[in-house]
Amino acid sequence: MSIELSVVLISKNQDWNITRLIESVLSATKEIQSREILLVDSASEDQTIELAKQYPIDIYRLQPGSHLTPAAGRYIGFKHTHGEFTLFLDGDMELCPYWLSKALDMIKKRKDVAAITGSRIDLPLATTSDEKMKIKQIANDDGKEVEKGGGAAMYRRATLLKIGQFNPYLHSDEEPDLCLRLRYSGYKILKLRQTIVLHYSDPSSKHATKIARWKRKLYMGAGQNLRYNFQTEFFWPYLKERGFAFAPIFAILVGILATVWYAKTKQSLPLFLWFSTFVLFFLIEARRKGSFYAAVGSLLHRILIIDGTIRGFLKIPLDPKSYPEDFEVVQVYTNKGEIS
Repeated sequence: MSIELSVVLISKNQDWNITRLIESVLSATKEIQSREILLVDSASEDQTIELAKQYPIDIYRLQPGSHLTPAAGRYIGFKHTHGEFTLFLDGDMELCPYWLSKALDMIKKRKDVAAITGSRIDLPLATTSDEKMKIKQIANDDGKEVEKGGGAAMYRRATLLKIGQFNPYLHSDEEPDLCLRLRYSGYKILKLRQTIVLHYSDPSSKHATKIARWKRKLYMGAGQNLRYNFQTEFFWPYLKERGFAFAPIFAILVGILATVWYAKTKQSLPLFLWFSTFVLFFLIEARRKGSFYAAVGSLLHRILIIDGTIRGFLKIPLDPKSYPEDFEVVQVYTNKGEIS
């Protein structure tokens, strides 16, 4: 019997949420007879694997020495599942009711649609079950075309086999890369108004969150994609959509040139104008954001993006097909309902 739906979950040290995620997926897919669920774990050091083993799902564990990225988990997950459609979810999410049935109906009817997602609700990590809002079913939800699917989205397998799936070597921005290739190959990406997931995470506005993302190399993806696509037809479209680091890079270069000019000529006007423009920009940003703290966060974010983009672009690109399949098969849930 062919498999209608594959659900690929990725995780790394997320024992605080893994049971909630798996139970939400089992609940949402209980009416789908031909489905498979695979958890690809990135060498977790907590109880993620032990908790996941309590459920009727397949579990693969990437080895600690591997190149561990969210994209790698998706790459391995897609390669080792077989569903006509593949739903990808992150380990810090909870799949919401109503979305899956709508999405399956839509993608089956619309052959021009290669990917479909939905609205996402971000919640603090400490949110309890009692604090969550009740998800309501939305009527007359035909979706709208969007540029990318995000971390929670369902894809048509045949299309990904045709144009290529996730690049496992990308530290981030794997979804914009894949979705750009889909769109420029003539396919559409839809977003339903119906909520697809609750996403539990630290507030992105916190300076510590930004620095933590930088330490995990999550700002390098844009630069990597520019390097990968440097001599392809996707370079300029990607630069147009995702090259938001280049304006700050240009501003920094102007500042460097103004400083060099002052050092050589002792003419301070260019440097004064550059510095005045920077201060003015910061004050405008503080007013727009509502506080100096938020403006500092915005400046920090831009600096980290610049750093990540440059480092990502300088990283030597590797063929996605060369990614080593270095993983342990922790658990296999057979069609007979047995765990081995």
